[in-house]
Amino acid sequence: MFFRESQIQKTQAWKYGIGLLIFLIGYFIGQLPLVAALYYRLSQDPSLGEEELEAFMSNPNFELFGIDSNLGFILLILMFAVALGLLLLFIKYGHNRPLLSVINPKLKIDWSKIIWAFLLWVFLGLILEGFNYFMSPDSYSFQFEAGSFVVLFLLAILVLPIQTTAEEILFRGYLMHAVGTFAQYKWIPLVLTSLAFGAIHMFNPEIAKYGMGVMQAYYISAGIILGVMTIMDDSLELAIGVHAATNFFAAVILSYEGSAIQTDALFRSSEINPSMVFLFFVIQGVIFLAICSWKYDWAGFSKILEKIESEYEV
Repeated sequence: MFFRESQIQKTQAWKYGIGLLIFLIGYFIGQLPLVAALYYRLSQDPSLGEEELEAFMSNPNFELFGIDSNLGFILLILMFAVALGLLLLFIKYGHNRPLLSVINPKLKIDWSKIIWAFLLWVFLGLILEGFNYFMSPDSYSFQFEAGSFVVLFLLAILVLPIQTTAEEILFRGYLMHAVGTFAQYKWIPLVLTSLAFGAIHMFNPEIAKYGMGVMQAYYISAGIILGVMTIMDDSLELAIGVHAATNFFAAVILSYEGSAIQTDALFRSSEINPSMVFLFFVIQGVIFLAICSWKYDWAGFSKILEKIESEYEV
């Protein structure tokens, strides 16, 4: 059922290109407050210059510019909020389709599924991170300031999901439907949107810090895992919950140098093994999919190889 909208709008596939352009324009507009804040600090502090700006681009630490990390967090999320808002407007008035059609064909969000996916993913992440901790405890430092942490926690629960939901609606919702207008098999939208997910993260600071190969493998694998659960469940709720949990973990529980999300998390790791991070993420994803298959009684992962057109009458 998830690709039903793709079949309905086959004759208007060109609109998806406009929608993608609108999302990118919104992303650019949403960056303007961040750019303005950085250049304002550059104009006010003579000790800041191009060197600090370049350092920020490779490691977005707002403390370099004397900007509170929680305020910086909001500035980073704002670009996604604007992009998502403009895309949703285009879906409603450009495609003339219900907004919730990018989440599931039932047009009703199952909040319990999102929350369950979020909690399970965080739980699995804590277990796997525990292994990392026991292998290298000296690389972890505990940092806790009650006032700042409470604000960070609330931002991560209430604001951060804007960013993760924007990416899920764009990639596993909107673009998967876009590719579904011309693809014959479900695995084609899965592969193409996962490659696009990797490409859009190509300029993240983790790439410069830890290497293109291993980090692209991580992002593309993340796209595949999120796409598989979307196709198998015929909805976006599980992917929304998992993506939110992944970034919540990085913002609130464990931060590290080079991360795109720089916050005063509970723990900070001074040294990570990117290959191990990639391996643990894949293990976490496989376990999560296995549990979902049991919980939701999925018929079998061969569903990914099925044809799109054969299921739908339009």
